[in-house]
Amino acid sequence: MIIEVQTTQNVTIDYETAGLGQRILAYLIDWVVILIWVFGWIWLFSKIVPYSIWDAGDYLPIIIWVMYIVPVLFYDFIFETLNYGQSPGKMVMNIRVINLDGTTPSTGSYLLRWLFRLVDFSLTNAVVGVIMVAVNKKNQRLGDLLAGTTVVDLKLNSRNRRLSITDLDFRNDYKVTYADVLDKLSDKDIQTIMSITEDARMRENEYFNQRLAERVKDITGYTFDGPDRLFLKKIVSDYNYMAIQY
Repeated sequence: MIIEVQTTQNVTIDYETAGLGQRILAYLIDWVVILIWVFGWIWLFSKIVPYSIWDAGDYLPIIIWVMYIVPVLFYDFIFETLNYGQSPGKMVMNIRVINLDGTTPSTGSYLLRWLFRLVDFSLTNAVVGVIMVAVNKKNQRLGDLLAGTTVVDLKLNSRNRRLSITDLDFRNDYKVTYADVLDKLSDKDIQTIMSITEDARMRENEYFNQRLAERVKDITGYTFDGPDRLFLKKIVSDYNYMAIQY
């Protein structure tokens, strides 16, 4: 199912909603993270924290329990609120929570989604959540329906190329340097550039950046008086900007 996202440029971009399989895998990954946290604290309690503190007459035991239990209970709400709609599981699966109109959900929306996890997952063994996502045309679980949100796949747009969330919201004063970039480069070329400039192992490697920038300049005939990495980022930005004009 397609979700239409309206940018500040009044340009509509199509997002694919995240599939049931993607959401289940993200859910399982999040549970792995939670279990690591839980067992990490169990080990901490048994090996490091002295047993005498539990008999202490102050607030230290309460503080320790709060530090332990709050991230477990509020896991999704905390991560989605602080990380723009992505828990660790959603980050791995490259999916994100957004409003149906394409805007970023409010704290209240994230809270509503979190509250109704009890119905979607905890109290029904995930039966309600799975059925709702499977049958709802916008892949919304009950919490999504009430909050006006859904989960979208960030990997693909209507042109079948990798799309970053930052591509969607260009400034009103954005200036295009290479206006004919769509004629010079293909989606595959841009995907190659992005895979290198966003790769942690390659993005700081001057050799890769230099060779790639030289290749792009040879293909396009463009010139740029500045760092190679900045040139590559500008090429990607101009391509994405020009792509959403059509």
